[in-house]
Amino acid sequence: MRRGDVDIVLERRTGRQLMGCLLVGIAITALFCIGIKPEEYLTFLIVFGIVFAVILLAMRDIRKCNIILSTQGIRFIHDAQGMLKRNKPVEIPWNELGEVKHLSKVWRNEQGREIYNILELNKKGDSQPDKPFIIHYCNNLGRQVLNSQTSFTAERAVALIEKLRDAGSGEERIQILKNTYVGKSPGEIKRQVRNTPWKQRLTKYCPACKGIIIVDGRKEQSEQKCHSCGSNEIYKDEDEYLKTLDKKA
Repeated sequence: MRRGDVDIVLERRTGRQLMGCLLVGIAITALFCIGIKPEEYLTFLIVFGIVFAVILLAMRDIRKCNIILSTQGIRFIHDAQGMLKRNKPVEIPWNELGEVKHLSKVWRNEQGREIYNILELNKKGDSQPDKPFIIHYCNNLGRQVLNSQTSFTAERAVALIEKLRDAGSGEERIQILKNTYVGKSPGEIKRQVRNTPWKQRLTKYCPACKGIIIVDGRKEQSEQKCHSCGSNEIYKDEDEYLKTLDKKA
């Protein structure tokens, strides 16, 4: 980051944490198998060791694929072939960034289908607009702001990128980044939840983040806010939110 710069870093923290849980599960499974058939321990160590190494490599790739939104421009990994098969660091200044698209792709396999999100970015005056830069954003897990509990859906990330692109000056972009809600750290949220009596822990749905949050039921409804985006437009559940849309329609 340049001196005097301001930035927001979007990381795939949830995906990394899920892989970490998977590593623990693999280690426990390996020990269980060795306990049942100790004479085959070498075979188990080789098989599970290979799987363990593959997941560690995938976690390393995930750490590299942060999206950095600064006052200067956007930095990311261009995922040309999908699933980080060909990593290419890219930096595009805001005055060179063109169209930004969010696309939901469907990947079908034997277990069914999985929806994942990608962002497509073009440079202004690009001679090959049919070959945009690709960011594998997430499945439905969103991305999290570094050192914060704030989560960004792909739609919310596109809105912020477009806002920074269309800003008229560096000072305006600094203000946009400073005004973008970045909530408390995961540790602060955990302490807040621990300090809330069990019976007063209410689950609410935030349509902006498309996720479930925990709020303090002792507070007035107007004071209950999403710890991710700061919105107080939260609902008991997704069904209650959908009912409000039906009424507006």
